[in-house]
Amino acid sequence: MFRSALERSWCAFGIALVALALLPSSASAQTPTSVTCSPSVIAGGSGGSATCTVTLSAAAAAGGTGVTLTSSLIELAATLPSVTVPAGQSTATFTVGTNAGYRAYSGIGFTVTISAAANGTTRSATISVTAQPRPADFSSGSQAGARFQWDGLMCGGIAPINGQEGILYRCSPAQGTGFGTCTFQQECSLGCKRVPPTGTTFNDFCAASGPNSVSISRNVIVSGDRVPATIVLEAPAGHAQDLEQGVPGVIDTNFDSSFFPHAGGISFPIDATSVPFDVGTSSVPKIEFSDVVGYWFNASIPPFLITNGRAGHAWLVMLPPDPPPAVAIPTLGDFQITGSNPVTGGNTTIGGIDLSGLSRAGGPTITLTSSHPAIVPTQTFTAPASQNLLGFQAIIQTRTTTADTDVTLTMSDGRYSFSHVLTVKANPPPPVLSGVSVSPTSVVGGNSATGTVTLSAPQTGATVIALSTPAPTTVAQMPASVTVPAGATSASFTITTSPVTSQFNMNIFADLAGNPGQSALLLITPGGATNTPSALSVNPVDLVGGASTTGTVTLTGAAPSGGVVVTLSKAFSNGGTGTVPATVPASVTVPAGQTSASFAIGTSAVTATTNVRISAASGGATLAVDMTLFPLLAQVSFPGNVPGGSTTTGTVTLSGPAPGGGATVVTLSSANPSLASVPASVTVPAGQTSATFTATTAPVTQTTPVAVSASAAGTTVSTNLFLIVSSAVSSVTLNPGSLIGPASSTATVTLASAAPTGNAFVTLATSNSLLAVVPNSVVVAAGQTSATFTVNAAQVTATASVVISATYQNVTKSATLTINPSGTAGPTLSAVSVNPAAVVGGGSSTGTVTLSAAAPSGGAAIALTDNSNAASVPASVTVPAGATSATFTVTTTSVAAATMATISAVFGGVTQTAVLTVNPSAPPPPPPPPPGQTVTLTVSATGRSGERVTSSPAGINVAVGSSGSGSFTTGTSITLSVTNGRDAIWSGACSSGGNKTKTCTFAISGNASVSVNVR
Repeated sequence: MFRSALERSWCAFGIALVALALLPSSASAQTPTSVTCSPSVIAGGSGGSATCTVTLSAAAAAGGTGVTLTSSLIELAATLPSVTVPAGQSTATFTVGTNAGYRAYSGIGFTVTISAAANGTTRSATISVTAQPRPADFSSGSQAGARFQWDGLMCGGIAPINGQEGILYRCSPAQGTGFGTCTFQQECSLGCKRVPPTGTTFNDFCAASGPNSVSISRNVIVSGDRVPATIVLEAPAGHAQDLEQGVPGVIDTNFDSSFFPHAGGISFPIDATSVPFDVGTSSVPKIEFSDVVGYWFNASIPPFLITNGRAGHAWLVMLPPDPPPAVAIPTLGDFQITGSNPVTGGNTTIGGIDLSGLSRAGGPTITLTSSHPAIVPTQTFTAPASQNLLGFQAIIQTRTTTADTDVTLTMSDGRYSFSHVLTVKANPPPPVLSGVSVSPTSVVGGNSATGTVTLSAPQTGATVIALSTPAPTTVAQMPASVTVPAGATSASFTITTSPVTSQFNMNIFADLAGNPGQSALLLITPGGATNTPSALSVNPVDLVGGASTTGTVTLTGAAPSGGVVVTLSKAFSNGGTGTVPATVPASVTVPAGQTSASFAIGTSAVTATTNVRISAASGGATLAVDMTLFPLLAQVSFPGNVPGGSTTTGTVTLSGPAPGGGATVVTLSSANPSLASVPASVTVPAGQTSATFTATTAPVTQTTPVAVSASAAGTTVSTNLFLIVSSAVSSVTLNPGSLIGPASSTATVTLASAAPTGNAFVTLATSNSLLAVVPNSVVVAAGQTSATFTVNAAQVTATASVVISATYQNVTKSATLTINPSGTAGPTLSAVSVNPAAVVGGGSSTGTVTLSAAAPSGGAAIALTDNSNAASVPASVTVPAGATSATFTVTTTSVAAATMATISAVFGGVTQTAVLTVNPSAPPPPPPPPPGQTVTLTVSATGRSGERVTSSPAGINVAVGSSGSGSFTTGTSITLSVTNGRDAIWSGACSSGGNKTKTCTFAISGNASVSVNVR
């Protein structure tokens, strides 16, 4: 009900917030008498809020009085659409939140009117938001090569420069081996347009007409909703050009909103002018403002020569639901099957779950349902708490199936649902137990026999066969089960017997679920020697091939005079042929009076895990025991993904200690030494099981696997070393680096290279959180190398230093902020001046800022701005410690007429200005021809083919896709139109202001040109 009513109100009244329900009216109904807000002035960029109070003419009646709330500038300040004055009360309070990012570059303060209406009466209050300091300049490039020498007017947020989308910057060329500087030029309300540079000089400009490259269906929502949005082209994507791509993003300092899908951009079909996407939001506890931005790039052209760039943005206001949550609660943003698809029934796959924002406290709970619950059952997943991940992975369980089945999986948080098809493959037929046998079929009691179970075909997994016998344990013993390994058709087990006084028929049963039982018979007879083998053991029984071990044979009783000779042999456990990698003596003698004897077993190196059976026979009885030999080399590994260009530590691991006779040399190799180089070998010391080595890597432009192999004793093992794009932190800077608390400083974190797809989440820290506060993290957008954040410093009684740190990809960089105490002796800004006060466009003037007293320790950073495109100043100038003034350069551009440029300096809350006059370098152009002279009108037509542009009076008849001219007399009123009544967008001498109209009329006063885009 809340959301539905709010949507209807927004549709009717645009950006204004209106009431959720119709208010009752009567002759005696209570009406607002006043609205007050405190504070009434909020610092720009702080995102601060005000508490407002509405007062009624009388106490509210039963049920309360509903009051409709509106804001005159919703993108700057917002509140809930209504508030209810409780029954019997005459006042109610509500909160107005402000947008910390609104027109951050303008240098202008704004005033918003907050209105309260009830029963036909409206009262208002104003809140002033002061101008916020303009962000600092940033580096534009270096002399590393021609591609990096940028200068001129450039759009921010589009490669190759950084900065804010929709802002036009003036960039200076690099000097020497240093960097150039990009300085704010102006905001672009309809987006900034990238055009091809002239040589190394860019000439981008602010778009004068629409459409904005980002359009959202509503700019005010109840948080938790999804908002349909659209990436918009200026003209249909054409056949003769490469398809455009738009990349949307959501700048949300609280990480409570995100765009979907995340698939690296949006492709435009030919002739398309827009493609939709969604902005998903979390339920938030207070009003938040998110900036939905977008920019274009042409995929076929190198990123430093973009020919069709256009960046723009739109603000989205997120209101708390009723009641608001204690912390932000994300919603389900998207679901994809990122693991195996298809998957064999009974196995698992992975579901990628994207959330609308960070899940700081854990949750929500996501429920998975399927179209075939017998194959994929209902499962639930709870998002783990995270400060930097907008999603998580879910392990999806499947069950066995007899036929390949397409299963529709649906993930839902109870509000939003997303579905995808998972193909679950049929499982192999169940195993068939074909028999059980025993060898020998007859033994003298006290001796052992070997049983074997057999399957009709090998299985993909291990198969456990249950064993049983009715024989008492005093006669014979055997295991309760035996396992047939994956890929094998049989497995053996040992039956031990005890001496008997009469013949005993031992029945042996083997059972497997779903199969008929199988049985075999072992005949146990009396008689024979009492000193036959009763046990055979090997210790250690598992060892590395090439090591030695000890076998021990035990008799049923003490050996008689002369001892007992026990014959020894070895064989492959699985019955294989070839050279057995083990040696035993032909026999071992148990001395007279003893019950056991030991013997040495030697082994040789193996290249794969090998099972060897050692047998001992005496007096007609035979015992056997299996031992396992492992290859010496077990694996080569690395700790994780490695940023290209850095070093990492690899480890080779042996299956057991290196042989005691000496160290083991392991040979190393890389499949791509140019990307990842390793030493020729690494040595594992005697008695050790592993050794490490260093791998050196080269930078990469995308995640790249490099196979690294290790070889020893005839065995080779390999692993992939994944190299990722290196984006480690390279620097942290503060502007200013010294200030008087309480105040704030702008910090810039810069990465060694562009952030990868999915953005770079840089962790922030402060050495003293009581004196200087920073966010938990800052996001460097994919493809960008830097991001800024605010450091808020507290008031101090003595000068203090706080270290501000940034960490990413295990690299930490820091900068020191000096906080000085406030005092009556502190300097203030007393003046700013320019000399000369008038220059010809293209020349320069020297500006001087003057303080009332000497600058404190660390200097005084003075913020500078200008209000004209004709003049540019640096973002700031620093008065050195102990000095009272500092100078800076004011550069100008050519102008057609005298232009007044106002230079502003701001320090300690004080603003001073100076005026610089920029004069033209040549006389103004001649006046237009007098009435009655003949002039030329040129028309260029683009857009829908097959149409023509004509004029009244006649003279223009131009086909779309071409240009044409006609002669007219000055002062003539000319009407241009398109055949078949088509709409068009007109610009030039005759303009429709970016709107579609069927005609365009103007009076011609001189030679003129008109551009027509036929829709």
